[in-house]
Amino acid sequence: MAYGSVKCCLQCATCSLVAGCLCRALKFLSQKDSRVKEEARLWPRGKTLRLEIPGAKGFTVTASHQGFQKLPQDTPGDVTIRFKSPADAFRVFTGQLSVAQAYAQHRFTLRGNMGLAMPFVRCVDIAEGYLFPAFLAKRILKRPARKEVSTALVYLAVLFGGIVPCLPTMSSSSPQSSCRATAPWSTSPTS
Repeated sequence: MAYGSVKCCLQCATCSLVAGCLCRALKFLSQKDSRVKEEARLWPRGKTLRLEIPGAKGFTVTASHQGFQKLPQDTPGDVTIRFKSPADAFRVFTGQLSVAQAYAQHRFTLRGNMGLAMPFVRCVDIAEGYLFPAFLAKRILKRPARKEVSTALVYLAVLFGGIVPCLPTMSSSSPQSSCRATAPWSTSPTS
């Protein structure tokens, strides 16, 4: 398949869209899901992970006390995961292949400290459990993780850039317990 083909262009566009959604979901889940929050908390400060897709937009993230944060696109990564082709990334991002299968089939390369990449991959697996429908998640994940947050909230976070309006979570006892983020359309923080 030539890089200029319509199929390749559609795959690149899909990969760019899904990579953006994944990054937003990780940002949200690193604040709301205890497992992702813990991985982000343990992430060495100042270290970055970069996801590259030929012909498509990837992302670079780091972790802080506030969870995963997206960095500018051109930020170098201490760890870089680079898909070998848009078709390889497309198969992973559309649930045709799991991350583990793609790694085993050498569909991406990993440069840098693998110990930094593994927590990120665990977080991606958890995010996929939220983002993919159950029948697809069961096919690509060994064991889909228990959901600690409503899937609807994760989708809202994806739509609004990792910030959702004040809505209760599945594990909260009071409706106001998850109201720590500012709704993107308001000018004052909620309490």
